[in-house]
Order: sequence, then structure tokens, then C-alpha cells
Amino acid sequence: MSETGNAQMVVGLYSFPKSGNTWLRAIIAGLCDIPGGPGMLQKYVTDTHYGKVLENPWEFQGKDWYFYKSHRKDVLEEHQGEAFKTDRILYIYRHPLDVFMSYLNFVSKNVSPKAGESLPVQVSSVEELTPEELETLFAIFVEHGTLFPRNVAFGSLFEHVANFRARAEKNGDTLIMRYEDLYDDFEGVVQGMCDFLGLEDVNIAKAYRVADRRTKQNGKFFWKRQKENFRNYLSDEQVTRFVTKWADEMQALGYDTK
Repeated sequence: MSETGNAQMVVGLYSFPKSGNTWLRAIIAGLCDIPGGPGMLQKYVTDTHYGKVLENPWEFQGKDWYFYKSHRKDVLEEHQGEAFKTDRILYIYRHPLDVFMSYLNFVSKNVSPKAGESLPVQVSSVEELTPEELETLFAIFVEHGTLFPRNVAFGSLFEHVANFRARAEKNGDTLIMRYEDLYDDFEGVVQGMCDFLGLEDVNIAKAYRVADRRTKQNGKFFWKRQKENFRNYLSDEQVTRFVTKWADEMQALGYDTK
């Protein structure tokens, strides 16, 4: 029990980077009536890069909720010296090639250039990449399933998803969601999320509006929220090369291998 006497619920929002986690955070904020305004999302749906997991509970429907976001491939058991147990895990994954394109935007000078300093090509913007520069970065992603193969905490995209799918099959504490399903059937997927968390009588339409407002496309961090954006940038040959190499993994995740 928490200091308020309410039951405590710790919920982890996990994903490989650039797979829709920020959208998921905004949806949670909308469902639980977390207020807008500067710093509110970080305070109550904490990005573990910038804040502590067990610091600011949000009281809602008779429980004290601790929501946190992580891109680690393994579930956190302690953070900043404090041990804790995650009661529920929401996991979202996205088409790997859309992850690749979103990652390129993220590491560009348009958003977070320092994040891409170790890459062989420095990205001014996705649109300004030459075909040769794009291919250099794409070849890394094809080979490793990530742009940053030395990042063992995140691992590769396919390793990341496999870890959480295995956990979902073994335990009842993990809900796996696909970005494209959320895009196509927002109400159905979010209702499943509410059922999983035990949230009752929430306004899903309102949550959509709140999340849409919080993640409005700005051409920078919130670059493009759509399906198969990769087809606007990658050649048919590049797409075929990737899905051929990772055919079994792509099929397991429900994506076309053609």
C-alpha cells in the first residue's frame, strides 16, 4: 500500500526506440486524466532517462499509479538505487523499416544530432540524405537490426521484441501491441489496454484527442505518424533486401515479407 492508503500499481511502457512509445505515453495521460502543461507528462509518465520511476504517483480510480517509459530490452528491477516490481507492462512495436526512418530523423540535426555522433554519416535531415548516405546507414540496419549495434542495453530490434513476446507468453503481466493496429483500430486496441490495466469507464475518444494534441506532427521529434512511411524513402530493392534477410522475424511480427 502507498502512503495514501491506495493500492499501488507500477506500469512500464516498453519499446525499441522510435516504435511509438511517446504516442503510448500520451494515450496513457489521456486515459488517466493526467493534466497537460510543461513537465506533466515527464512527471507522471516518467521517461527513465530523465526521471526516477518511483517518485511521483498519479492517483486515479482508487490506485496510485507509477507509469514509466524505458527502451531497455530487459525489464527494470531497480532504478536510481531503488528496487521495485513492475506490475504491468505495455509493449509496442512497429514495422522495422519505419523504425529505421524515424531513427534517422531523430539523430538528424533537425532533432538530436548528438545522438548520432557515432554514425558514419551525420544527418542534417532525412530529406537531404544522398542515396549513397542513406545506403550507408541502411546497410548497418540491415546487418544488425539497429543503427547502434554497440548498445547492448537496447540490443537489436528483433531481439528486443522477442524478449517481450517471450515474457508475454510466459507471464500474464505483459500486453503486446503493434503500432499499425493502434493506428487502424485505436478504440479496439486502447480498450484492450484498459481491460489489461483494470481501467474502467474511460473516455477513449477523449484520450485520442489528448494524445493527438500532445504528439502533433511538428516536422521534428513528432515527424510522421503514419504506416509504411519507409516506402517514401527506400527503394524497392532496399525493402526486398531487408525483408529477405529478416523474413522469419518479419513474418512472426505479422509483416509482409514481399
